[in-house]
Amino acid sequence: MAIRIATFNANNLFSRWSFQTELPRTVDQKKLTTLKATNGAAETVADHAATTDEPASAPDVVEVTLPDGTELSGVLRTFRGKLVRGKDPKARDWIARRIRALDADVLCLQEVEDQNALDVFHRDALVPLGIRYPFRMVVEGNDPRRIDVAICSKLPITRVSSWRFWPDPTGDAVFGRDLLQAEITAPDGKPLRVFVNHLKSNFIADEFRLTPAQVEKERGEIAERRTLQAKAIRTILRRQRLETRIVLTGDMNDAPDAPTLSPLADLGLTEQISGGTTMAGPNRKGVLVDDAFGNLSDHMWTNRHRAKGQVSFNLYDQIWTSPDLTVAAAHVMRRTLIGGDGSDHDPACVDVEL
Repeated sequence: MAIRIATFNANNLFSRWSFQTELPRTVDQKKLTTLKATNGAAETVADHAATTDEPASAPDVVEVTLPDGTELSGVLRTFRGKLVRGKDPKARDWIARRIRALDADVLCLQEVEDQNALDVFHRDALVPLGIRYPFRMVVEGNDPRRIDVAICSKLPITRVSSWRFWPDPTGDAVFGRDLLQAEITAPDGKPLRVFVNHLKSNFIADEFRLTPAQVEKERGEIAERRTLQAKAIRTILRRQRLETRIVLTGDMNDAPDAPTLSPLADLGLTEQISGGTTMAGPNRKGVLVDDAFGNLSDHMWTNRHRAKGQVSFNLYDQIWTSPDLTVAAAHVMRRTLIGGDGSDHDPACVDVEL
């Protein structure tokens, strides 16, 4: 029997606003009066922002008084002085249609806000399409923007572990998000170990302000961090003495054969998507459309990046498997718009024979 395992960077799957009116894109945090929790506790956003770059740990339901006296109730999420908005409903519904077309037994996601956002997405976007994942899990990670990794499964999840606190050589957390480990009971009754991660991105803040030498230094530090993360994954699996029935998925932010990811190959794992094929994806009307962009790159890709007039096609979304698992097929669900269909990443999947 084959089961399908997929990975998909959902691109900022934040929950929608519950405010009764629209707020501006930016809010002067010093002018916000208070965040008043339902339990009576209060904290000014400005006080919180003065002590941390992370989003304010605001209560689920708050009352906000703007300088003009307007009172709003809802959930306030900020990051570096900007409001964090919910995912556009049209984009949300599009990724839901892509997930339906994937029809994966196990779906690994990146860039999910929290458990509530995942559950609401499942209830409001997937279930109406006839897709149900009774086993769903997000563990709060380290990302200051609160984009976490998640796993959804039609098969029973019997155990979940988070490695968000695993240290780097300095003692700080090595993973910028998390390494989520789930044990899933496969149809043959045996456990399947699935690891979901989202390695260090290539984003450089204010890159246009930096000199070429400074940019090169930043890129070197990014590669070093990603290498440390891959080495941490290798250590974690070895300490658990895990060698069989392993599936390692996620947005790796580098090519499968990049030196930064060589620790994964050291484990004997094989990356499967690079040798796969494309499959049709749904357009805005939900009609499945075959790959129209196969001639843009000589290798498989899931992410298109354009900067300074240059375009690159990258296989960031990968699935690595242990040698004992038989992979019958591997696919990338190709987008129908070159800029992306609800996400700037394409989902990838493997069919594993058990």
